Amino acid sequence: MKLLDGGREYWIENDYTTTDEEPSFSAVDYTASGPRESIRAYRDDVENAIDRDLPLVDVRSPEEFTGEILAPTGLQETAQRGGHIPGAQNISWAAVTNDDGTFKDADEIEELYAEKGIDGDGTTVAYCRIGERSSVAWFALHELLGYEDTINYDGSWTEWGNLVGAPIETGEADD
Repeated sequence: MKLLDGGREYWIENDYTTTDEEPSFSAVDYTASGPRESIRAYRDDVENAIDRDLPLVDVRSPEEFTGEILAPTGLQETAQRGGHIPGAQNISWAAVTNDDGTFKDADEIEELYAEKGIDGDGTTVAYCRIGERSSVAWFALHELLGYEDTINYDGSWTEWGNLVGAPIETGEADD
């Protein structure tokens, strides 16, 4: 797989070659491997991160993080309670990209996370609402910064905010 840094809009805006021709490929037999469990976080991993005071990165909007809103307007997956996982730091998923959609350079990304005490030392758990925005943070931390012990909580706030008895915080993050 390849990731197009900046996405399709960046490609078009920079007049890179495009085509509307449909490619032809020979049939290939292959066996897909299973999910990479080493990069996936579950509820138990999050509970462990809280107990061990490991870094949690909530990439949702500040309004979602503080509990002011449950989810962005128009999205169906939501939770019963608003707020964030105790101890989480709020660093937007989009903070790792430039205005043109390309990723910032590694030094800028490293500084962004370091300001919140995240330096790749120990496990870092990224989460959002359902795991899609946090995959961008996971990519930046794991692939661009080389923080090997970074995991993505794909249940994210939709799971955590619906769990009976799960601890939550509201308001701004404690620094």
